Amino acid sequence: MADEQPKPPSDVKPARATRLAPILIVAALMVAEGVAIFALARIISPAPVAAMAESDEHGESGASKEAGANLAEIALAECRPSNKVAGKFVSFHVRVSALVDKENLERVTAMVESKKATLEDAVNVVIRSAEPVHFNEPGLETIRRRLKHEFGRVFHDEELIRQVLIPQFLQSGSGV
Repeated sequence: MADEQPKPPSDVKPARATRLAPILIVAALMVAEGVAIFALARIISPAPVAAMAESDEHGESGASKEAGANLAEIALAECRPSNKVAGKFVSFHVRVSALVDKENLERVTAMVESKKATLEDAVNVVIRSAEPVHFNEPGLETIRRRLKHEFGRVFHDEELIRQVLIPQFLQSGSGV
């Protein structure tokens, strides 16, 4: 009887199994959460195929291509305004153009020539009064919106300018 070893009670589990159980439970919960988030994102977000259904080989949708055929670009101003709102002097080199309806192109061209200094002054005022956060927007949306408003005021027609384009916007100076 001295050779017999005592048997462990049947209700005691090995130590390895008790350490592995919480890890498996957490892993299973994480996988379930990932699947649930993925499924919810697929349900909520629109399918990219539906968004590109009307695209042609250049990536333009049918509606924007049709509208783009009716619009013309015109250069409005090129100037070098500065800004010191944040306490740092920053100089800019800005070129501003616009999209206008083709039927208004001659009228706008004549107004641009007759109001060149007024348009440059409007660009200067917008840049000088802009907050530094406006210069960090990827599409310069705030500056474009304010320029569109100012150009509408100069031309006495808010609907004349369809879209403001800023093909050149260079910053230089301290803190840039």
